[in-house]
Amino acid sequence: MMQLAVDIGNTYSKAGLYQDGVLMNTVRFAGDDPAALIAFISENGTPAATMLSAVRPVSNEFVSALQQICPVHFLSHETPLPFTITYASPESLGRDRIAGVAAAYGRFPGQNVLVVDMGTCITYDILKADGSWPGGIISPGIRMRLQAMHHFTGQLPLIELPDETPLTGTTTAQALASGALCGARAEMNGIIEAYKAIYEDLTVLIGGGDNNYFDKKLRISIFAAPNLVIDGLKTIMDFNNLR
Repeated sequence: MMQLAVDIGNTYSKAGLYQDGVLMNTVRFAGDDPAALIAFISENGTPAATMLSAVRPVSNEFVSALQQICPVHFLSHETPLPFTITYASPESLGRDRIAGVAAAYGRFPGQNVLVVDMGTCITYDILKADGSWPGGIISPGIRMRLQAMHHFTGQLPLIELPDETPLTGTTTAQALASGALCGARAEMNGIIEAYKAIYEDLTVLIGGGDNNYFDKKLRISIFAAPNLVIDGLKTIMDFNNLR
């Protein structure tokens, strides 16, 4: 049986097809374009079920097109999960955060795991070894930092994010890039160290579209999860026998 996991993000979306528990192929597309996803399904096979995570409203056109192919299940805080949410306001949780924690649970059950998702925002979520998820941290993403510095000042330009930048910028563009990239890395190192001081034998799992800027630049060993959210959706589908 094939399963389809769909993650609708703020800027880009991602879908993955799983065959007998193995990720066969993925596609990345803008917004909630049904044509891109339908083409992906046509080329790779028809799923028996779909689970969808969305951090913003999804068009009726997208949902309708998908429902014509297979049953569609929408992730929420009320979806049965293999871990326990102890967050004070679970109804406000981002679906991507729920899926990210599910990915951590599926990969490292019974362990303390810090889940870091590098997207429009950088989120840090702690999954405790007892299977409870109390919450975490939400911080501006790299591009959001660049956009904020441009928006809230009169002269700082909006720059493209480079692949790398020196710590000391010798141009305004370099200084902005360093503030965004090096600043976010310093923040991440500090937050990870703070959690390591609290949770014994902490495992760090990093995913998201911008994880390539961080996975080799941190002071501690981490596990990369390029398909963090869709892997988490797959874990939740299995828990609910959606195959």
